[in-house]
Amino acid sequence: MDAIIMLSIMKKDKETFSSKKILITANIISVIVIFFLVFFILKVSTKNNYNRNIIIHDNSSSYKFTNPILDCEFDNQDQNTIIFSGNVIKKVEQIKDKYSLDFISLYYRDLNNGPWVGVNEKETFAPASLSKVPLLMEFLHETESNPSLLNKEVEIIPSSINQEIHQNITFDGVLEVGKKYTLNEIVESMIEKSDNTAVTALIQNINLNALGEVFKAVGVPFKDATTEMSVRVKDFAGFFRVLFNASYLSREMSEKALDILSKTEYKDGLVAGVPSGVVVSHKFGERNIAGSEDSNQLHDCGIIYYPNKPYILCVMTRGNNQTNQGKSIKELSNYIYNEVDKNSK
Repeated sequence: MDAIIMLSIMKKDKETFSSKKILITANIISVIVIFFLVFFILKVSTKNNYNRNIIIHDNSSSYKFTNPILDCEFDNQDQNTIIFSGNVIKKVEQIKDKYSLDFISLYYRDLNNGPWVGVNEKETFAPASLSKVPLLMEFLHETESNPSLLNKEVEIIPSSINQEIHQNITFDGVLEVGKKYTLNEIVESMIEKSDNTAVTALIQNINLNALGEVFKAVGVPFKDATTEMSVRVKDFAGFFRVLFNASYLSREMSEKALDILSKTEYKDGLVAGVPSGVVVSHKFGERNIAGSEDSNQLHDCGIIYYPNKPYILCVMTRGNNQTNQGKSIKELSNYIYNEVDKNSK
């Protein structure tokens, strides 16, 4: 009898143990299922968040040079579009040593979704003829409310010739004393030929008191129309960014500005570094500072319209050999173009 009772107890204990084992196993399986379910939900949610990392541009076929941002969500960057800063820094140093330059600053910005790379981007330089870009913008801003300004005729007089600024880089066909030109022709000569006579003629016919508003819109230091303020490569690139996004001028006037800038006749810097046929809206600047160890400054800044992936590239240099400085800008332009090309395939 005792043996039967003992067997019955052992059977119940065995059944209880089995039930507990099944329960524990079921709990473990449930935990695993819940873990993977949560993991899957989070993964989908994260994926959806990245899918919402969208910058929407106004890709109207009616416009060639501008592409304003209409909407954007999040600020996650597509890593495939980024040019790695470490590689660019090394390249800048190699080019600086190769051409025995004193200093190079570089700023690159992807205009589709915003990633940028800067090398020595906080160093300041004399803007020189780069300052003609905000002058162009102020003139076009005034023509938005007074379109007749474009056709206003101005005669070039001897006092329009600026004898104080020496230009090493010159072009044929600049404005001539005694001839009349429309203000539209004057601003074209100012940009395309970097014509200093055109600057003098233009500033006599625009509201210089409003020029500061252009600088303010971009965030570049400004004192007055007669004082040249030092500028950083990243800051100056802002003029091209607001033109591309048509965020200061109307879209039509932003298009006009970038169209004029695309006809700049200086071809030894940014333009020389990209394949023939690639549109580059840019402006160069040169400055010779007498008595300075790095007496020559040469800069070239603008938008390079790589197909479907336009970008800003701005390079500023200091040294004592302007030819070598031009070559350095060309090689850096070529390097950046090839990097963009490689990351776009």
